[in-house]
Amino acid sequence: MAPSLFDDHGFQDVRNSESGMDFGAADDRTLRMAAPALDGAMLDALVRYQEAFLAHAGAEREPLAVAHQKAQAASGLDLKTVEQGTAMLRAFGGRRWTARKLQDKLEQLKTAAGEDAEELRQRIRGELFNQERETEALGRRYGEAALALLREREALLVDLHTRMTRLLSQG
Repeated sequence: MAPSLFDDHGFQDVRNSESGMDFGAADDRTLRMAAPALDGAMLDALVRYQEAFLAHAGAEREPLAVAHQKAQAASGLDLKTVEQGTAMLRAFGGRRWTARKLQDKLEQLKTAAGEDAEELRQRIRGELFNQERETEALGRRYGEAALALLREREALLVDLHTRMTRLLSQG
């Protein structure tokens, strides 16, 4: 019998490091096989795409479709890579933005006293743990090297995520 429901059966293109029954891990592994490999050049191109999109759609007030076309041209990436790459950046940026907000809230509550404050701190620590765990799970979906690269540029990516969210959430 196989040691895991997700045994490799000899396929080693994406190693299976899971040993339990986590079906989310199997989904992540399948999605990883479909995701483009992220390297420094591709991340630079994705950042160029987002910066150009923000410039055209935000500052120049161009229609979103036009801003998207111009940003794609500035990035030098094909449409599929842009879409897959920005999905990766949204997943990472959203997790890290949330973790930062939780950390800020935890700092604010550092000096608060009382049972309610301690209970809230515990809940925030629990959610912060969940965000960290979900960020690490992105390594399964996109690869450990990709996650390390995203973490190296976390500040820039969270800033871009915040600006993109602000722009795209305007009614």
